[in-house]
Amino acid sequence: MALAATADKIENDSPGVNIMPPTVFYACLILGGILEFFFPYDFPVLSRPARIVLGSLIGGVGFAFMAAAHERFKRIGTNVPTNLPATTFVVQGAYNYSRNPMYVGGSAFFLGIGLAIGSLWMLAAYIPLGLYLDLYVIPREEAYMERVFGDEYRTYCSRVRRWL
Repeated sequence: MALAATADKIENDSPGVNIMPPTVFYACLILGGILEFFFPYDFPVLSRPARIVLGSLIGGVGFAFMAAAHERFKRIGTNVPTNLPATTFVVQGAYNYSRNPMYVGGSAFFLGIGLAIGSLWMLAAYIPLGLYLDLYVIPREEAYMERVFGDEYRTYCSRVRRWL
């Protein structure tokens, strides 16, 4: 009986992040859009065409990086949601460059949008998302990965950066 309880506990183990990062991403994106709508403030650092090109490039590369990491999880068959257990330790593809490529890519996508539309509010709305990821989500995920994958994960951390 104790063995079944232990197996059940391991099977249901997860980082315990129940508010999914995409939910916070969309909430911050909407917040930035609402603030921009009601209190428009142009970001006058670059010319409009330069902002659009640079923001689109940053956002597009970020989206591709995020999508590649997400697709790698799906292809391997491990869980993407942060409230489900990791079934496989993924170190290939985008995970060779970042321990959190979905967050790096999503952050670049978010900031690229803000830059492309020239919205200081949109850029500022990233701050709560960045703090949420860096101070809450990633530490919980890292503690979980270390608990589950041990030395293999610690070795990986020593050679691959958290962000980029």
